[in-house]
Amino acid sequence: MRTSRFIPALVLGAALAVSGCVGTSDVSRDLSIDDIPVIENVAFMDWDVVAFEVDVPRTLTVSEANTIKPRADIVWREDPLGDRHEQVDILMTEALAPAFEAVQGGTPVIVTLTVTRFHAQTQRVRYSRLPSEHEVEFELLITHAETGQILSGPRAIDVTFDAYNNEEALAADARGETQRVRITQRLRDWVQAEFIGPVVPAANPELLALAR
Repeated sequence: MRTSRFIPALVLGAALAVSGCVGTSDVSRDLSIDDIPVIENVAFMDWDVVAFEVDVPRTLTVSEANTIKPRADIVWREDPLGDRHEQVDILMTEALAPAFEAVQGGTPVIVTLTVTRFHAQTQRVRYSRLPSEHEVEFELLITHAETGQILSGPRAIDVTFDAYNNEEALAADARGETQRVRITQRLRDWVQAEFIGPVVPAANPELLALAR
């Protein structure tokens, strides 16, 4: 699902074409994979995310089996039974939209995230004593919003983290800290760390007074 701030339609269309959303242009066709920069720490780049897209390919497999670890790319149970690809798309888009709004700099860029794995908990494992994880993996591609030039990627990103189980999961459910809530926060924390950098703690007024 694509989300964007205002960009002239022709400019955005050209940029998305290079990023793979529309087609292929001469800019990307002339680049070999070795020519595409992979910037490991983009927090130091003066980028302004004017649009982003979450792509959940239909080739990803889905399982509804209530087993410990289904063999599938997508396992998601906190929405009613339905189109799991679309549900994952909506979840990630809604999680990332406010986070990317905060990424404002000088160079307008488009961020494309192509999901490769979204493996949350089944009911069976969530309320058992077995350890488990929320496995969220995707490829990150960053292109210039005006020229369509590839600035970074595609790069594999893995934000997998430990899930709650058994009594801990029940307590989390009771206070509203669902799998959706935790995955949303994990994605927003990733944007903060990846594009903005660590939060600098506010100065302690008492320590400042002592220093004077």
